[in-house]
Amino acid sequence: MARSSGRSSIPQPFVQKRSIGPWKIVLWIGLAVLFLVLAFFGWGGWYYSNEINSQVFEVHPPEAPEFDITLDRGEAEAVVLRADPDATNLTEDGLFGLLTESDATLIDGIISAETSGGVSTVRRSRIPDEPIPAPGSAVRLDAFVWPGDPQTALGLAFEEIELEIEGGQAGAWYLEGTSDTWMIFVHGKGAPRNEALRLLPLAVERGYHSLIIDYRNDPGAPRDPSGTYQYGLTEWNDVAAAARYAKTAGGQDIIVVGYSMGGSNVMSYLLQSPLRNQTVAAILDSPVLDVEASVDHGAEQETLPLTSISLPQSLISTAKWLAGWRFDVDWDALNYVDRWRDLHTPTLIIQGTADDSVPVEPAAELSRIRPDIVTLVAPPGVGHVLAWNADPEGYESLVNAFLDDLGV
Repeated sequence: MARSSGRSSIPQPFVQKRSIGPWKIVLWIGLAVLFLVLAFFGWGGWYYSNEINSQVFEVHPPEAPEFDITLDRGEAEAVVLRADPDATNLTEDGLFGLLTESDATLIDGIISAETSGGVSTVRRSRIPDEPIPAPGSAVRLDAFVWPGDPQTALGLAFEEIELEIEGGQAGAWYLEGTSDTWMIFVHGKGAPRNEALRLLPLAVERGYHSLIIDYRNDPGAPRDPSGTYQYGLTEWNDVAAAARYAKTAGGQDIIVVGYSMGGSNVMSYLLQSPLRNQTVAAILDSPVLDVEASVDHGAEQETLPLTSISLPQSLISTAKWLAGWRFDVDWDALNYVDRWRDLHTPTLIIQGTADDSVPVEPAAELSRIRPDIVTLVAPPGVGHVLAWNADPEGYESLVNAFLDDLGV
């Protein structure tokens, strides 16, 4: 018998090994990168479009003020405050209200500030005869300086009135004057009426009738049909309602004052209300003149989650495009600088160069295009709607000179 060699006589299948060429590797890498890019801009754009809608356009109920500063001690000429470095207004210079949950006083500019161990210690000038809360008190610094109404804050008699606006009524404070000129104050987004109290004494001293108004989407006022803030596209009608009230009450000349988004409302009013021809002057403090530019300005200060990388401009552009599509935002309509040809009212704009909410560039551009009627004063190092706080006398001198030149 023949012996087996140990090798199988069954033929083995032929297996051809295929190599992956470099071009295929490049293709797969390209597809993976394309997927990641699409996911980044798709998910990221969607996320940040939600952020735009939430932070810029959605109406939120007022938040309770946070008493996030501790009054360490009072000294003969200073008050010492301690807080997290990010505490509201802690390192903003100038005159502020120092508020507890039950009391309010005034406090002046910064003497010194230092941070150690994650805690900032700030010494601010004490104003003579102003009471100081007890050491250890929880306090906050209020940029609007005085809480309450004109009577409780400044001892100025006023009347609470209602203005007829679309969908119902909006409240307002009315202070009687001695001339036939009316000054109408329009607060910023989500701000209370007492934002205007800083400039109100000037209006009283000049003999103006004063009207400090609420408008749609404010607490107690009707909601805008859109359910969102419209940055003047619809709110201008509420400014016009206040102007009609003034005209009906015998007012001849009208001056409008707008803060932040209130500046948007005023600018839109100046561009299209029939009463703009009876409006002899406008004063805008840190106005939102181009909403898209404000979105860009805010995004420039943000970083990608868990990184220190700034948001790419391409991602911001994608988010704005998605916000326009998803939430019906017309960015071009919200750019009032581009409508400069329709502006005919002498306008004083005051806005600090350190405004981290609203860029100063749109105001600078408008003043460059219309130097005949637009004057911009940009105090260096001053934040959003804080020019009065930084220099009350200088601010009021600017306003008085502007109005004196107009003869109103």
